Amino acid sequence: MKTIQAPTAQAAEAGGLLRHDPSQEKTTMEKHQEVMLGLKKHHEVIAAMLKGRRFHYVDIPVHDNIGDLLIMLGTVRFFKDNGLTPATVSNTYYFDHKWVRPGDVIVFHGGGNFGDLYGSIHDLREKLIESFPQNRIVLMPQTLFFSSDEARARSAATISRHPDLHLFVRDVVSEKLAHEFTKNVYLVPDMAHQLYPIRYSGGAAQGNVRIQRVDLEKPKTPESLRDLSIRTTTDWVEVIGDERKLMKLFAKLEWRFKRYGWDAALTKLALWFWVPVSRRFVGKAVRLFADHETIVTDRLHGHILSCLMDKKNIVIDNSYGKNSTYMNQWTIASPLTTLVKE
Repeated sequence: MKTIQAPTAQAAEAGGLLRHDPSQEKTTMEKHQEVMLGLKKHHEVIAAMLKGRRFHYVDIPVHDNIGDLLIMLGTVRFFKDNGLTPATVSNTYYFDHKWVRPGDVIVFHGGGNFGDLYGSIHDLREKLIESFPQNRIVLMPQTLFFSSDEARARSAATISRHPDLHLFVRDVVSEKLAHEFTKNVYLVPDMAHQLYPIRYSGGAAQGNVRIQRVDLEKPKTPESLRDLSIRTTTDWVEVIGDERKLMKLFAKLEWRFKRYGWDAALTKLALWFWVPVSRRFVGKAVRLFADHETIVTDRLHGHILSCLMDKKNIVIDNSYGKNSTYMNQWTIASPLTTLVKE
């Protein structure tokens, strides 16, 4: 067998070949930043769809899941950066049908509740879609999951009747399912990426923090991580702590504004009150992450927040594969991320 010897540096230069220049290699952080900045560009199609249109931002999360709050804050940032101003911002329960005019667009908050795992939320979404067959519907990036083919078929039978529904999805598995609901399907990353980069300050980061689910999506801890040293173990509810009482205050304000017919105030209440509170909640998670060197998580937005902060993170898949399908589509190229499977 013939062996071809690599040319010496002098021979390569003489022959016109480019010599290796270590200064031109991208660092770990540069590679990560390139991935993150690229993800933000995928949302341009949404901006084009809403430009010049009066629209409503519906189904905002009023609860203690920091992941959903990150999505909402990313969406609000996206609107602002693209010169878009929603006519109303509301959760589904208090959304008033009389706010909608002919030609308006109804924009649903994204996330991971499209399906029967969180049935009551999806049922309200279906009813609202049914109520406005003449208005464009835009569903921000979602993960689709149904526990049975029958449940998915029932939902698709309802939603697919809408003639102008646009469904944005976060992964290829959801993309395949989405075509049962509409012909207008778009594969884009999560809206929380619009918050990149999240800057923070503090002392030296030490140890690992584990953000661990305690709900229906909780997975088993992989054997490879059982001996990993964890300095702090917590979840979003514990991170927010006693400040959860601000959720109840917002709910009381909504009820009072609705009862007395203060519609003009009700349509803006979320931006006045709930968005700043959400920033406060997310800020607590940012400080927690900043205090640790590596984030270990089975929450998708534990992973995404780590990436937004340029932090190393180890990700465990959730109960039905949402984390792995998302990472393999969008963030696996970042050298700061590690996906661990059982």
